[in-house]
Amino acid sequence: MRRIWAAAVLVALLIGLAAGALWWQASRMQQLLREQVLFEAEQRSRHLADAMAGQIEAMVSSLDLALQELVRQRIEGPPEGFAAVARDTLAALPRGFVPYMTVVDRSGHVVFNTLGDDKGVYVGDRAHFQAQRAGGNRLHISAPVYARTSQEWVFIVSRPVLRGGQFDGTVHLVVSSAFVSAKLAALELSRWDVVSLVHADGSFLASNRDLDALMGTRVPAGRPFLQPDAPASGSFKASGVRDNRARAFGWKTLPASGLVLAIGLDEEALLAPLQPLLARSWQIEMALIAMLLAGGLLIAGLIWRVGRSQLALRQLNDQLERRVAERTAELEALNAELEIFAYSVSHDLRTPLRSIHGFASILETEEGERLSEDARSYVQRIQAAAQHMGQLISDLLSTAHLSRSVLRQVPLDLSAMARAIVDELERSDPGRRVQWDIEPGLTAVADPVLMQSLLQNLLGNAWKYTGRTPDPRVSLRRTSAGGGMQTFCVRDNGAGFDMAYVDQLFQPFKRLHRSEEFEGTGIGLATVRRIVQRHGGQVGCEGQVGQGAAFWFSLPREPMQS
Repeated sequence: MRRIWAAAVLVALLIGLAAGALWWQASRMQQLLREQVLFEAEQRSRHLADAMAGQIEAMVSSLDLALQELVRQRIEGPPEGFAAVARDTLAALPRGFVPYMTVVDRSGHVVFNTLGDDKGVYVGDRAHFQAQRAGGNRLHISAPVYARTSQEWVFIVSRPVLRGGQFDGTVHLVVSSAFVSAKLAALELSRWDVVSLVHADGSFLASNRDLDALMGTRVPAGRPFLQPDAPASGSFKASGVRDNRARAFGWKTLPASGLVLAIGLDEEALLAPLQPLLARSWQIEMALIAMLLAGGLLIAGLIWRVGRSQLALRQLNDQLERRVAERTAELEALNAELEIFAYSVSHDLRTPLRSIHGFASILETEEGERLSEDARSYVQRIQAAAQHMGQLISDLLSTAHLSRSVLRQVPLDLSAMARAIVDELERSDPGRRVQWDIEPGLTAVADPVLMQSLLQNLLGNAWKYTGRTPDPRVSLRRTSAGGGMQTFCVRDNGAGFDMAYVDQLFQPFKRLHRSEEFEGTGIGLATVRRIVQRHGGQVGCEGQVGQGAAFWFSLPREPMQS
């Protein structure tokens, strides 16, 4: 009897420990899930800050170009024509961006104002004037001030007037903080997310939320971007200055001006979509714990009834296996929903990319005649980079689709599929002549969509990397068939590669050739490897610089067992 009591107590203790462990595991998993979401939010806010910083840099650049022209007119042009040039310059800028401009002489007195007043006002003791008088021909952006003339918060962007290398005053453009804040608010975020432009000294220059309350204040001194030797961009978690709401921040420091673009994504808004899922998961976990405890009581009863112990243990094992299967199914559903969430976040990256490309196009179209050759080149490079990143995102989503799609294995004629791809390549560039060697009768049991992608990547690479070869040759042949597998090889005599870097070839976005030599994103061979692995085969390659390359892949003769 004592043994039965001891066994019952031991079983109760173990069941209690198991329930506690299950509860801890559920809590830990949910905590890790929240941390993962917030970590991804930090990265997203950092990318958004990088993207938005490009727009701010473009705005600062437009102001600098206007200032340089005004300084030149001040030095070289006739005095009586300066007022007209100033009015034309302000008219060329977006309406409301720069309410007015002033010119200050070397003694610190205002000598010109597009509003027609404030002449003779002394500003020589202002920090922005002192900074320009200290020397150097550079753009300076001041901390925010409240402008009595326009009755709004502004900050001053200025350049010195140098005559014969000597300081002769400054030209000021008075920039509206409200206008810049409206530009920041154009970024499509939730109502609790913040986008702020911060001066190098920590003062708020603009913000999409609580602008009037923030102006004249500074961010906490402990923010990472204010620290000495802070990197140009980064992320951190902190509470909002005004509302104390927890947010995941990303920042980008503009190199030319020292301004900081900070974006904070509200943690509560980020986690809100997960709450129903977490609540449902928690209910399931609690149900499992309740079932486990009930099972413990059942086990104790069965132990008490020694005569039915074997049947009780068999029933318990069956119940535990069923519960493990249910738990596994719930976890798989949770992972699937998380994958959908990650897919949605990736799609959200396209919005700032379109903004970058759109603003760059507007700048090139509307301001092209006033831009220098270098500036036009920078704008074109911005557009190209945005398009390239958009292609990278598309390639990432395509790669993710490879892992999610259902594998459909049917008999395929690889030779016919390859010849169709070759015909398409030749139609794309009728002037090229490539000697193709497609072995007839190549067959495999595989997914037709995935095999089409595999052959397009391999044959397309061979076509691309033989583009500078005088007598290009490309072949597709079966090299071996044994042990239930068959191996195929695509070989060319093109640019080849250094075998020292062979491990990088099948990694996403790793490229051994510069984009100027051969275009591409570096996702093709990673896609090939994933397709072959899903079919249960292997992939490999060999090559030599300037003497071509060979890529082989193996496929099973019979369909894989799922």
